[in-house]
Amino acid sequence: MKKRILTLTALACAVFITSCDKDDDAPSYTVPGTYNFDNAEFAEATASVNMWQGFQFYLGRGATRQLSQDTVNYLWNNTNNAFTAEFISNLPNTPQQLNASGFNLASRTADAAIIKALADSMVKISQFYNTAGSEGKAGKQGNRIFNHAGIEFNQLVAKGMMGAMVLSKVIQHLDAAANADNNTVTPGKGTAMQHEWDMAFGYVGIATDYDTSKAYASTDPKRPLAIGGYFAERGKYIKAGGIVFEAFRKGRAAIAAKDYQGRDAAAATIKEFLEKTIAAACYHYVTSPQAKTNKSDQLHELSEGCGFVIALNYRPANSKLSASAYQSLIGILGANPNLYTLINDASFTKLKQAQQILTAAYGQLQP
Repeated sequence: MKKRILTLTALACAVFITSCDKDDDAPSYTVPGTYNFDNAEFAEATASVNMWQGFQFYLGRGATRQLSQDTVNYLWNNTNNAFTAEFISNLPNTPQQLNASGFNLASRTADAAIIKALADSMVKISQFYNTAGSEGKAGKQGNRIFNHAGIEFNQLVAKGMMGAMVLSKVIQHLDAAANADNNTVTPGKGTAMQHEWDMAFGYVGIATDYDTSKAYASTDPKRPLAIGGYFAERGKYIKAGGIVFEAFRKGRAAIAAKDYQGRDAAAATIKEFLEKTIAAACYHYVTSPQAKTNKSDQLHELSEGCGFVIALNYRPANSKLSASAYQSLIGILGANPNLYTLINDASFTKLKQAQQILTAAYGQLQP
């Protein structure tokens, strides 16, 4: 994916709530503590994230049974009432709501054919769910299933879609908000600008009253999903959750006050920290295997790392990760890697290179 390299413009003044202090005409407004705004609507985004959750949950069942290619196709395209209570539970949407929504993953995922091919590979590998796997042989290791090269395809899909769907759609809607109409109000959706902003918020996967101090239970319908689910896990050190949630609230309030400098500053912050959350997760999954000896654990975490490398392909145009640096990451964890080669190297040379690439671009990502 070809990316444009832009120069970041330094902001000399405080952002979000007001413009520069010397600007006497700067609007004044209140930023609420929750994302509860008049006419806020992002049902499509919520449904898409819920579908992502169900899709990756079903693919994960491939370690215990042969997956159905038909079911994967139905889930991907949202046909044949594919979403059921087996893998859609404790979510904002019910299976019935998802099936009737008219939305689908296929049309909301960038490079959909590539992601779908990874899901189809998981279907093929699932035939070995009851076969012991090893280096060079597809099958079960521990409670997970890998191909002959140690790849756990469901992890590539789940993490790859955090970029191909989630980050891609967030950026799309934030960019659209910059040029959308902000005068004509549609009841239930607000202005076109407000709606674009709301849609971007919905794709992050956090609740309107998201609380960074709360330990969300896995049964809580308000639990963070997708990238939002990694704020407390891999994005904790960089404080991504609180920063992103605040920026969304500030940007939405700025739009209502027609403070477009504040809106743009908020959008830049959101893009930066969503990308940095993905980078932090990638860093973790190339670091942690170096301290482990169990091959199943190592391969699982490296598969997650591969998925997050895929996700970084959809980073903002002004990303600090250059195109050449990204290609170096692809050379280590992309293009059908043999993960056994990475973990059989006692010095973990390639994984250390990946660490260096990420920290050179983003700075320190873990304590």
